[in-house]
Amino acid sequence: MPDNATTWALVPIKNFTRAKSRLSTALSAEQCAQLATYMAADVTTTLRNCTGIGHVVCLGEDPLIRTFSTEQDCEFIAELEGAGLSANLDHAARQLQANGAQTLLIIPSDLPTITTNDVDALLREHCGGLTICPAGRDGGTNALVISPPTGIGFLFGEQSCERHILAAKAAGLEHRVTCPTAFQCDIDRPTDLVQLCSINPMGHTGKYLSQSGIRSAFRQPPSVASA
Repeated sequence: MPDNATTWALVPIKNFTRAKSRLSTALSAEQCAQLATYMAADVTTTLRNCTGIGHVVCLGEDPLIRTFSTEQDCEFIAELEGAGLSANLDHAARQLQANGAQTLLIIPSDLPTITTNDVDALLREHCGGLTICPAGRDGGTNALVISPPTGIGFLFGEQSCERHILAAKAAGLEHRVTCPTAFQCDIDRPTDLVQLCSINPMGHTGKYLSQSGIRSAFRQPPSVASA
């Protein structure tokens, strides 16, 4: 496992008021925003409690995500205006490396089922270079660990897992692909929401799903969930 003093976690967070638009056929705009907020809170809480991580940083729009970061006891980097996700991650990685980061975990804010054990296991598996968790649905990237943080330029989006692997090969970095179940449960579409409600996660997300009535509305009957 990398040294936790030099291992940083970076969580890119979209403006909550515009987050989870693909859930808009199932949830109201307010529900989408609240769900995104609670999922991000669970992810940052998990990361702060990981033994393998020394610093947790949120990347997003100022001042909204800065306020969230302060509330979650995380550090903050403001997005570059007009830049896309990958360019912003490149920008953040350069800053973190200059501040002493030697290993960087990039993880999205919509993985509410991950635990400290999941993250620490991923970091133990990392032996330098690039360790990547692919998205099961579109070949994207659900998490990655890289040493050094600026070892490659980031290429997020559909089929980005393969692009990141090719970039690592071109840079002469060792790479490995791993598929832990917890890193597959990203919440983007109504079908993901059904799965999440069936899992009944703990933390802020689980409480919100129950208190809002979303869980009872979207949870599959036992006979369907186990079929």
